[in-house]
Amino acid sequence: MQLKYKKQSGIGLIETLLALGVGIIVITAMVSLAVFTLRASIQNKLTLAGTQLANQEIELIRAFRDSQSWSEFIEDIDGTTGTDCFVDENPGGPCYMVGLNMVPGELIIDEGKPTELKKSFTITDQDPPGDESLVRVAVSVTWKIGSDTKSTHNYTELSNWRQR
Repeated sequence: MQLKYKKQSGIGLIETLLALGVGIIVITAMVSLAVFTLRASIQNKLTLAGTQLANQEIELIRAFRDSQSWSEFIEDIDGTTGTDCFVDENPGGPCYMVGLNMVPGELIIDEGKPTELKKSFTITDQDPPGDESLVRVAVSVTWKIGSDTKSTHNYTELSNWRQR
């Protein structure tokens, strides 16, 4: 006995809609993964750049300290203590130190771009007034990823290591 089947040709509407739905789900997942990966990549890039900027700022101040005597260094930073500053190529303002051009406020890098960074540092005394054998340099670099503000902070304590 032989069964007779109707010949079916082509794809039905339900199969087409099902395939389309599965395709949309797969494409949505891939786009979401790509956006997440891109955001993480930018975040890592900015974290690295922020850390490098903070370290560079500290090294500039450390080199400035090493280029003169401790008493000259303390005298030069005296007006900047507790003020947010950044190292700039143009002298002026209350943060200016001879040999190291500092400006009050924050330096904005790549302003208006997604990779915009803001950096500043503060010098503070760590010892009681009158005992200026140790100062702290704290550097802060901030940036935004979407609506989130991220930052990196670095600090060092500078001392009179030459005992002059």
